[in-house]
Formats: sequence, C-alpha cells, structure tokens
Amino acid sequence: MERYGSITTPVSVPRLIVWALLAGGVAVLAMTFTKYGVLAGLAVSAIPAALCILWVTLRDPGLSMLGLFVVNYFIMALTRYAHDLPFGLILDALIFYNILIISLQAMMHRIEWKRASSGLTVVAAIWVAYCTLEVVNPESVSVAGWFSSVRSVAFYFFFITVLTQLTMSEYKYLKYMLIVWSVLTLIAVAKACIQKFIGFNAAENYWLFVLGGRSTHIIRSGVRYFSFFSDAANFGASMGLSMVVFSISALYYRNPWIKTYLLLVAAAACYGMLISGTRSALAVPFIGYTAFIMMSRNIKVIVAGILLVLAAFVFLKFTTIGQGNAIVRRARSAFNTQDASFQVRLENQAKLRELMRDKPFGAGLGHGGGKAKTFAPDAPLSQIPTDSWFVMIWVETGVVGILLHIGILLYILARGAWLVVFKLRNVQLRGFTAALTAGISGIVVMAYANEVLGQIPTGAILYMCMGFIFLAPRFDRELTRKEILDKAMPAQRPPLRENYE
Repeated sequence: MERYGSITTPVSVPRLIVWALLAGGVAVLAMTFTKYGVLAGLAVSAIPAALCILWVTLRDPGLSMLGLFVVNYFIMALTRYAHDLPFGLILDALIFYNILIISLQAMMHRIEWKRASSGLTVVAAIWVAYCTLEVVNPESVSVAGWFSSVRSVAFYFFFITVLTQLTMSEYKYLKYMLIVWSVLTLIAVAKACIQKFIGFNAAENYWLFVLGGRSTHIIRSGVRYFSFFSDAANFGASMGLSMVVFSISALYYRNPWIKTYLLLVAAAACYGMLISGTRSALAVPFIGYTAFIMMSRNIKVIVAGILLVLAAFVFLKFTTIGQGNAIVRRARSAFNTQDASFQVRLENQAKLRELMRDKPFGAGLGHGGGKAKTFAPDAPLSQIPTDSWFVMIWVETGVVGILLHIGILLYILARGAWLVVFKLRNVQLRGFTAALTAGISGIVVMAYANEVLGQIPTGAILYMCMGFIFLAPRFDRELTRKEILDKAMPAQRPPLRENYE
C-alpha cells in the first residue's frame, strides 16, 4: 500500500511485475557473474540493451541502417587493435540483422516492396549474378578466394542499396544520414590530427613497423596519416568524398548556423584528405566539383566554376608556389606523369595485359594481386599488384566484367545527373542529390588509381548514397504533398521548412 496524505491507494499490479522482473534480473546477473565468470556476466547484462535495440529498430528500421552506417565507420579501427579476430564479418552481421528486421516487419504488416523496385536494384542484381557465376570460372582455383572477394565486390553493393531503399524511404533519413556522417567525419579528422601532432599509439605503431605499413606510410615525402581507416588511401578517399558532399550541401541550407557547420566539416575533411598524402584523392574534389558545376544549369556558375577548377589545376601543374610545404609538394606530384610510382603502375598494367589475353572472364574473384597469394601463391597474376579497383575488377572478372561494372557505375551517375537537371523540383533535395552524385563521380575516377570503391567504410557509404539518389523522386513527391497540404491548411499545419533548415 502507498499513502498520499490521508488517502491510501493500492500498489498497481503492473508496477509489482516490473519490480519483480528487475529484482529477478539483478539476481540472475549476480549469479552469472559469480558462478560463470565475467564474460558470461557481461553477455547476460547486454541482453536488456539488445532487446531495447531490437524493439527500437523493429519500430523504425531506418534507425537500424543508420546504426550500420555508424558501426561500419569504425570496423577497420577494431581490426588494428585485434588484427587476428574476423572483424570484417561485422558488416556481414549488420546486413543480416537489417534483413532480419525487414523480414520480421513483413510478418507483422505489409511492406511496400516496390520501394526497392528501381533500376539500381536491377543493375545490382545483374552484377551479383555475374560475380556469383565467377565461382565456376575455369581459371579459378579456390572457392575460398571467391568467397573472400565476392562479399565486398558484389554482395555489399546489392544488399546495402536494397536495404537503404526499403528502410530509409522518407526524406528525413537523408538528413539524418548527412548529420551522422558529418559527425563521423569530424571524429576521423580529429583522430588523424592526434596522429600528426601527438603521435601513433601502440597498435598503430605495431601496424606500421611490424606488419609493414611503414613502407607505404612513412616515405621520403613525409608521413601519410590514416586516422582509424585501413590505410591512407582509404582515409583520403573518404575525406575527399565528405569534402565534396558537405561543401555542396551547405549551399542548400538557409540556416546560417547549419551552413557554417557544414562548411567547417568540409574544410576539416579537406585537411584530412591533404594530410593523408594520397595524391589520387585530389581527383575526388576536382571531378566532383566539375560534375556539380555541369549539373548546376546556371551559365554563370558553370563559367566561374570551370575557371576556379582550371586555376587550381594550373597552380598545381604549372607553378612552384608553395613548394616548400610538404602537403603542397605531395599534392603537386599527383600531376607529374613521370612520377616513378605512376610509371611502375603502367609497367604492371602492361604485364597484366599479356597475361589477360586469353581470359575474357578473368582469373576468378579473389585471384588478382597480392591477396591472391593466399589462394594461388604460384600463379603469375598473384605476383603483380593491381594497384587499382578497376584493374582488380578487370583481372578478376575479365574484360566482360569490367565493361559491365563500368556500365553500371555510369548508369548510376547518369541517373543522378538526369534527376538533378530535369526531374527534381524541390531545391534542397536537388542540391543534396547533386552533392551525392558529384561525390560518387569523384570516387569512381579515383578508383582507377586505388582499390577504394569496395573498401570498408567507403564502400558502404557510397552504396547508401546510391540508394538515396534513386529514392530522390520519392522524396520529391513526399515534399510536394507536404507543400500542397501546407497551402491548403495553413492554420492547422506548421509551414514547410525543408528549403530553409
């Protein structure tokens, strides 16, 4: 019984059940810790949190995909601190969890599956089918090699794009993703700054000096910083992508605080890209901004933008201004066609052309470059580094595969540009779609020089961006409906703020 002043009321039955469950849970937890040890106790203590996550994500599967986006960003950091554990399977588990969530939702109520019936899903399915058939490639000698490669080359692309379209089909999720992404970008740059100004920690030093990272990251031109990414090239690519996306997105906010914040994030990403020492990452802003300029439909913007891009190119290619600065010097070397490493890549590609003459379907997934030594240590193709995403795809899937892959990427970029130029009505949505399309175009060009397109975390970020591009017409219809309702019932509804926030 509980007493309130002079009134006595009985304790409600639900409250008694809650207290009984809490007491029972504490007793079980204490017994688990004392009888079975710390690990078992921690596992049991995580059950309530897991149930809460399950409940929240069942109510809103879009939040589950945002969780995938966040965890994906830190997977490679985990592998550096415990490199013997299969942390690469974390992304597989997250994808499976999201498939489980959408399947459970389908059991409870009808799912609008047509949200994923887009051209993106079709081309992703075609690519998965082709890569799956590579398992019977007569040149392939290891199913394990195929399995290790097909996940990042094809399966992640298909499942992440489909899940994004199914679970994040409202415009708010695009904004949520940009906010989360901006915070993660700042964290990544902060970690790189710690490496630069304070130093590497024990795990990073082990990776550099014991596992061999030093040969590519502590070089004559300076130290290449990598934050918590797999390497400096992956870090530089991701920061170039963030720079393009957030600087363009900032143009489509009228709120001065949000605009300033996004521009600061873009500036931080630019700094991160430069200290990564990844010369090919410069292709991301150069190509990205050029693509955005061409999509702007404004003659003044096109002319001014082209002049700025050309000025930056002339500065790096034909002048020696700032040559005393290591970052500027490293960036300028990206335009030197006589660079020793560039010449080595050309020589390697010439050797690969000879070996690939009779392999129209490639050597099989997982059978190209240094990683193939695990599965085919004596194969000639295992001895020559691919040094490029597109070269890797060509070696592993053949001329048929590389033409199909490039065709799919060009289709995605063409679709994004067509939506921006001709289809989308909402100004802010058009700007965000242009930013994503421009960023992807820069990464696609950079992929000629580095194997960044399918790496964690950059690959999953790109695939979610592609999903949002193909959701843009749906978002546009959603915003149009809201605008019509706002005009029809101004007294009952708050004013639409999509173009102002």
